[in-house]
Amino acid sequence: MGSCFTKQQKEEVHKRHSSKLKVIIPKNQLLETNPVYAEMPFDLGDCFQLNKNLFKDEYNIIDPNPFLSTEYGIYQWCYCKKTDSRKLVKTIKKSTDPKSDEPVLILKNIHLMQYLDHPNIAKMMEYFNETEYYHIIYEDYVGGNLLSKMINKGGNPEQMAAVIIEQVLSTFVYLHSKNIIYRFLNHNTLFCDDQLIITFLEFGAAKKIQHNLQQPIGDQYYQSPEMINENYSFKSDIWSAGVLLHFLLSGAMPFDGIMAQSIKNSIMRGIVKLEDTFDWDKIPEAREFVKKLLNFSQYQRPSAQDALKDKWIIKAKQKKKALKMNPALTNLRKFQKCEVLVEAIIMQIVQMTLTQEQKREIFQIFQEFDTNRDGKISTQELIEGYKKYQTSTKLEDQDIEKLVKKIDSNGNGYLDYTEFLLACQDKKKLLTVEKLKLVFAQLDVDKDNALSMIEMRRIFGGNRISDKNWHNILRKTNLQQKSVLSEQEFLEFIIKTIQNDHSFQ
Repeated sequence: MGSCFTKQQKEEVHKRHSSKLKVIIPKNQLLETNPVYAEMPFDLGDCFQLNKNLFKDEYNIIDPNPFLSTEYGIYQWCYCKKTDSRKLVKTIKKSTDPKSDEPVLILKNIHLMQYLDHPNIAKMMEYFNETEYYHIIYEDYVGGNLLSKMINKGGNPEQMAAVIIEQVLSTFVYLHSKNIIYRFLNHNTLFCDDQLIITFLEFGAAKKIQHNLQQPIGDQYYQSPEMINENYSFKSDIWSAGVLLHFLLSGAMPFDGIMAQSIKNSIMRGIVKLEDTFDWDKIPEAREFVKKLLNFSQYQRPSAQDALKDKWIIKAKQKKKALKMNPALTNLRKFQKCEVLVEAIIMQIVQMTLTQEQKREIFQIFQEFDTNRDGKISTQELIEGYKKYQTSTKLEDQDIEKLVKKIDSNGNGYLDYTEFLLACQDKKKLLTVEKLKLVFAQLDVDKDNALSMIEMRRIFGGNRISDKNWHNILRKTNLQQKSVLSEQEFLEFIIKTIQNDHSFQ
């Protein structure tokens, strides 16, 4: 798929024209100041992070050649000057049409992604809204193109395909449960590491829906018959998963063609093409599973949840290496709820300093406990997981129930991925002076060695810190009269807050 950027546009990527102030903008404030945002699905008081500094002042592009280009933007590796670390940036060129509804659509998409919390979905950190471009910053990811990783890894293609497709379907279970259709699955846009852990990067076509859609979108080879007929819903994603699995197993597309119309005609005939050069009889269960996913009737096609119950998927999961007890599970068992402010700072540190290897280990534990693969861990799943993997220290069911309630910061009754990730950390090892200095540097965008107290409350607590609790935090740290903090005062503030936090006693 070609880039939507011309050579001249690529050369202009670093031309930026915006003010130099990093703020957290309440979404309802945007409604008051700019009517173009009136259509956005804002919840009163929610916030999202907009960095109004210049992108080029905070990041350097490592390689000008994008490793991924779609009609929704280009993806490049970039270097964060403040934290001395690599990140991922998506750059979107703005429309020059003043009547375009593009700003609303792009910001809706940013809002949608920020609240997605699944181990296979790229985590957005911040974004820049500049005169000519949007820049969306994601965490660093190690790996590359899905197909190249599978080829280079070698091994059993059927087993590898099962590992990949299980993650795809798990992600669809999560998205569909939130009424989000993905619409952009293909083998070129999935990111994959050496352990075949995949990451969904491109969400430009994702949409929250209540009714069937009409407009065909995405890679033509992956479009479902109902999408071509302009009356489709979530089962269209399942069809795309079937196309991907067929390709991963056989190296060929189930419906081919040279021109757009011939591809469309091939799909609408509804006859799955099993390549003559590939012996499907050697993998009969996989063959039948492909046919299930590529059922011409969307009503007879399985849901993502049902597809994960197929005997081929279950059999493949049983071949996975057994999970070893990890120190993360000990940290999880000992979890104590801390102040919202401290929790937010821990999240900042995790985003900036946790290695991909450390995240991968926790990801594998999360996957193992998430037995129904819906992207969250229930109390019962945690109970069963600890029964299977705990060592000498036994946890009673009621202890685990209490543990879930403590970790479940958003109160939805489950452990979401980020909640699980944070609870698996050794907080005392994370909250070092060196790492707190990194947090300060990340926030001090104008480099004046000062952070506003008001801004800190917005960034680290939002509406989760009540006026009363914030006043208590300031009183305990003797900072009631302070309006800004220097680096040293920031360190003292956080250290005193930690000392006053019962979870560290």
